[in-house]
Amino acid sequence: MLVMEGEITEIASPPNKADQFRIVTVWLPGTEDHIDFTVYLTEFKKSGFKEGDKIKLQIDKAFDVDEFTQQIFKDL
Repeated sequence: MLVMEGEITEIASPPNKADQFRIVTVWLPGTEDHIDFTVYLTEFKKSGFKEGDKIKLQIDKAFDVDEFTQQIFKDL
């Protein structure tokens, strides 16, 4: 699991389909980088996000070593 804390620095409308999506830019001080998320407008409105909000990003990734190994040897 990967957990990062950041701050929303910008909310913008994409050039295409601005009536359907928003681009949320998050500054991650731990990596000193920005990351952009494109979200559906309906979900964005439900979230209540605004510039300056602090957020926590959590990424859960399952890794099955046995399956990975089988895929490697399958192609040999």
